[in-house]
Amino acid sequence: MANLKNLHTYKKRMFVFLFMALLLFGVTMEQLSAPTDASASKKTAGSSAYAPPPNIVEIEQNVRVEKNLVYSDSANSFLDIYYPEEMAGTLPVILWIHGGGYIGGSKNSRQDYGMALANEGFVVANIDYALAPEQLYPGPVIQANDAIEFLQKHAKAYGGDMSRLFIGGDSAGAQISSQLAAVISNPALAAAMGITPAAGLETLRGAMLFCGLYNMETVRATAYPRIDLFLNTYTGMERFEAHSRIGELSTVNHVTPDYPPVFISSGDADRLTPQSVELADVLESQGVPVDRVFFDGSDKGLGHQYQFTLNTVDAQETFEKTVSFLSAHMAAQ
Repeated sequence: MANLKNLHTYKKRMFVFLFMALLLFGVTMEQLSAPTDASASKKTAGSSAYAPPPNIVEIEQNVRVEKNLVYSDSANSFLDIYYPEEMAGTLPVILWIHGGGYIGGSKNSRQDYGMALANEGFVVANIDYALAPEQLYPGPVIQANDAIEFLQKHAKAYGGDMSRLFIGGDSAGAQISSQLAAVISNPALAAAMGITPAAGLETLRGAMLFCGLYNMETVRATAYPRIDLFLNTYTGMERFEAHSRIGELSTVNHVTPDYPPVFISSGDADRLTPQSVELADVLESQGVPVDRVFFDGSDKGLGHQYQFTLNTVDAQETFEKTVSFLSAHMAAQ
């Protein structure tokens, strides 16, 4: 009996070890997907999936950082706020939702990017949320809505104007962001999910979506590495397509003419790019303003999360286009 008990304990420990190994392997996916061809991305310095902009020292001098504010009672509900040291008046607010396949990632690796946005005249709230498998779908969408509710009460203390709200995200965070924007702009989806949007449609000025996934019926066909691991774990299913609510994740099916203006981008070497192109097409078919930055036929070799390699010309140019999009849609109504 003792031997059987020891065997059971050993098997349980091995299962946990193997899952954690897969988790670590999946989380490092973003770092491994940085451009490897320096000439393709017009590199100006070093090589990293997350590289700060050349003026990061100046940004750090100009931007204040408030770390780990608790925004709800849910697990891992922490957010950082970045805002300019000097501001003439209140500024638009950007809610940023990180990626990591729903099972990993952190706001910390997005800090340089968020501070760079704040340096352009925005108040940026960069959130963490509980990860799968400890928290399953739709937990992160609910937490992101909770973060907006928190900001409704507290953004003003940091110079934020919640009547000018943008939602942005990368990879899995882009999917969550796109779905939250759909919840705010599509009452039928909000009712189906049982979510009361924490922001009004008239206050949501735009969404910024990078390298995301937006159609659960076709995402497996992209052959994106470990997509089944990510979505199976997020939904708690052996096969994510079998989840009874999987259709809610397909933003392409929930776009209405009320969806906010969108800035959308993905690299030419990212297998998820067809998902972004499809969403951009759907948005435009509904009359939604779209700024799209893709690189078809460029042979640049820009992979998943290319936009965070801010020491490359391509990422810098996309950042400038992102700021232009924000500026075009942030005017008070």
